[in-house]
Amino acid sequence: MYTRSISEIPESLVQNGKPVFGTFDGCPENFDIRGVKAPFTGLPLPTVITNFRIKCSLSFTFSIGKYIGIVDFFDQKIFGFAEVTFWNKDTKRKYSYRKFMGPRKRFIPHNMKCGFCASFQKNRYIRLSWDHKRNRLSIIFSLKGDSSRPSARAAFIAPYFDERMNEVLVVTPAPTKRRCSASYFATPSIHGSLTLGKTKLSETTLMEDTDGFSILKVNRAYFNIDSEKESIFASGLVDVNGTKKRVSIILMNTPENQVDAERVNPNFLFVDGKKTPLPPVRITHTAGMVHNWIIQDFENMVDLTFTPISNHNRDVSFFVVQSKTTTVYGTFEGVLKTSENESITLHNFEGIARNQSIRS
Repeated sequence: MYTRSISEIPESLVQNGKPVFGTFDGCPENFDIRGVKAPFTGLPLPTVITNFRIKCSLSFTFSIGKYIGIVDFFDQKIFGFAEVTFWNKDTKRKYSYRKFMGPRKRFIPHNMKCGFCASFQKNRYIRLSWDHKRNRLSIIFSLKGDSSRPSARAAFIAPYFDERMNEVLVVTPAPTKRRCSASYFATPSIHGSLTLGKTKLSETTLMEDTDGFSILKVNRAYFNIDSEKESIFASGLVDVNGTKKRVSIILMNTPENQVDAERVNPNFLFVDGKKTPLPPVRITHTAGMVHNWIIQDFENMVDLTFTPISNHNRDVSFFVVQSKTTTVYGTFEGVLKTSENESITLHNFEGIARNQSIRS
């Protein structure tokens, strides 16, 4: 059975100019990877230049009531980008809203214990805030519609002090040990509502406050000029031996040139608050991204098939940055195994898969 050690979070993620690789339990107060010495081909470039190659992103995947979606922030230092995409599970209809944000010192803060990330435009107000001391994580968005899309409003809150809540930090080579990619994950249970406004073709859609599930991911990494990654996010209730359990899945395709992938990678299975580090996985979709995806490992812990229902393509170009992202809503079938060798069988389990390539 595959295992991976989980340690306490170090005081600094970069020590003596070298990243501290590993899997850590909890939330980092200072989520900063600046200061790595010569991260690019060993050239002794000034840190002011190498720090500029650090990109940061935040994604919040949610499933609540009849809606499932993802909220994205991307911090390019020169500019920021925010987008909300969600689907109606019943009708399969997609809703997408995006906004560029002008120059700002920092869009996504280093402090993961207390902070916020926001787009303040009136027609695209999106705000995600967190405060461990107040035991509160919240996300609010108010999005103005147009002739083809209704206005959308949502407010979700979540507690940190929840037995089924997990927080982990993973620092991996990116792809060599000269560079690093740090990812913070949290799996809060959310409570709130989402409302769609009236359009010429539809009436106002109101949703009463209800419970749901979410996965928060914040990533900081030294980016190559070209980078590509694929990821899986899914969270919900699964019947395990007659008992409903909260299951959250985080899986990412392992780059072929990444070193130490067996010892450290960002793959996890969370079952009612219990953590199971998963081995490296391969995500394949030989017939294309709108057809079945196969997710497997070599340890017989992950054997999943993802069936796409609807996809959203985002192609963004701004100055020297080009980003292409395909976000797919669909369902999972298959089996996962916990560290205690318990089988988690998924059937029609809804989640989101993503393919992203960035050139900067």
